[in-house]
Amino acid sequence: MIIRGESNIIKVYDLTPLIDIESYDLSDSKELENFQETVVSFIDSGEAEAVDLPEDLIGIVPDTAEIEINDNTYTFEDVEYINKSVDELISENFEEGDLLLLLQGNGDGYFEYEENPDINDLKIGYTACDIDTPEEPVYDFFCDLMLPKIVEVKNERIEIVATNFYPKNIIIGEVYIVRKEDGNKYLEKVADIDVMHFHWDLFEDIIQVDYDEPIA
Repeated sequence: MIIRGESNIIKVYDLTPLIDIESYDLSDSKELENFQETVVSFIDSGEAEAVDLPEDLIGIVPDTAEIEINDNTYTFEDVEYINKSVDELISENFEEGDLLLLLQGNGDGYFEYEENPDINDLKIGYTACDIDTPEEPVYDFFCDLMLPKIVEVKNERIEIVATNFYPKNIIIGEVYIVRKEDGNKYLEKVADIDVMHFHWDLFEDIIQVDYDEPIA
């Protein structure tokens, strides 16, 4: 089985041990610039560590998805979903006050599995977002996507055997802080980061990056 389509990827870096956000007045342009330069320096030096999440943040835009099984092609409408809450992901993995750099990439994704199941036995993860989700860019980027690393056949998880990612757009960098309100954690954006000189190899630990044309 092969699943392919336009894909969004997020890589998360924990800046909490490295930067005291309270020491910056980000409303001041000079301090904001200093903060941005500091973040970039920690990525360049390797001091900022990527967060090891239980699930890689890779999602396929459903309208673009093709699911190929034994020479038959299906769409997202043909499969059942396993809803995964973005809010739960935040609550389970981050603490209030955590400072996170989110690197976001967009391109064409290719995901291959050894199994060729009956389409009626297939379930695929899906990032469900609450209607009250904060109006922050990261939610727009990662809500309502199919999750190719969460795939089940007859309720048994199957694994990807090959992947390729073909970048289409530039990498976007944004810093968020984890807030908590009424017992619920959410992400609040605090700054954009210029990551123009970063390379796609930063994503290589998540997915194989390829600069050729997508596999037909």
